[in-house]
Amino acid sequence: MKCAAIINPVSGRGLAAREWPRLLESLGSGVRPQVTWLTEGPGHAVLLAAEARRRGCERIVVAGGDGTLNEVVNGLWFEPAGRLPIVGMVPFGTGCDYVRNFHTGSNPAEQLRTALGDSVVKVGVGSCRLKGLDGRPVEKVFVMVLGGGFDALVVKRFRQQRLVRRGKSAYALSVIQELALLRPFRLVGEADGKPIDTQSILFAAGLGRYFGGGMMIAPGASPVAGHFQLLWGESLSRWEILGLFPKIYLGKHVGHPQIRSLLARRVKLFSDPEVYVQAEGELIGRTPIELVVHPGSLPFAATAE
Repeated sequence: MKCAAIINPVSGRGLAAREWPRLLESLGSGVRPQVTWLTEGPGHAVLLAAEARRRGCERIVVAGGDGTLNEVVNGLWFEPAGRLPIVGMVPFGTGCDYVRNFHTGSNPAEQLRTALGDSVVKVGVGSCRLKGLDGRPVEKVFVMVLGGGFDALVVKRFRQQRLVRRGKSAYALSVIQELALLRPFRLVGEADGKPIDTQSILFAAGLGRYFGGGMMIAPGASPVAGHFQLLWGESLSRWEILGLFPKIYLGKHVGHPQIRSLLARRVKLFSDPEVYVQAEGELIGRTPIELVVHPGSLPFAATAE
């Protein structure tokens, strides 16, 4: 098996790079990556993943966070040469939410063996067309959660302050800071032909259940289901959002009368004014946006829950 490893050396405050040699030793004489690449900055994993597919790699092991995984999937998806390889993950980073949807092991050594093992799940990939951060049209893919409005602004603030504070406390602080600047917007569109027209503060499309370090934002989503769980919040006040925040970790927010949810494969959304959009915790652009799910299109090394 031709295998490449893509390592984000700053993930987990440098833990990914420090632990990688020890993890390779833990494999003994078993299957291991023939080549290891370290990313050098934002966007580099996209290029490395595309190169791995061109070289005919059958498997890619990602050692990093959800943002690194997102870059790898984008690099593989838009590279036309070669077959789409199996992707495995050894999670290091702030959130590491995607692997929460699977059984991959309880420690990095077990997770590496899973990433190189025989158990493979066919997971869905979401593609989106939207206005890029530079104002030009762009197409991206994601495997976990995409969101727009309030949650994207929280991500933007969190990324701006991440050199000072990290982890769940930093994310919670970003939520509180953005609450003071709450910006409702009109959300118009359709999901599998069903019309949407409301005042909202955010929307989210989930292929996986988790986001933001364990928040179960889309409890009805599954990487193997073949559809998004689309959610949006209608005219929630600051106090209502604060009250819902702890419930999101348990997926209990969906029962709130102002949280709407449905399952869909195709979604088109417009907003007035335009709002920021994030995917896997990284800002990718602004509305309007069109979403399509591609069921079972990516082989992922794991055991489904």
